[in-house]
Amino acid sequence: MDYPLRLADQLRAHLRALRKQRGLTQAQLGQRLGLSQVRIAEIEARPGVVSVDQLLKILSALDATLVLQDRADVSVKPAKKGEW
Repeated sequence: MDYPLRLADQLRAHLRALRKQRGLTQAQLGQRLGLSQVRIAEIEARPGVVSVDQLLKILSALDATLVLQDRADVSVKPAKKGEW
């Protein structure tokens, strides 16, 4: 399933949902990444402050990928004021 995102805050629910779909606790995901459960909780709560490198590692551990889509090639409504 695809999860289109426009804002970093939208990652919060998606990261948590992916982890739960994989049947992982925060502690188990942390073990896969060499991170503590507390750090996974922080990342899920504030994903906008994590580095792109760390985000890609988390997504990889969840068997997910990050896809950039060229919006010039897609029929999409223009972003609202304040959105990208």
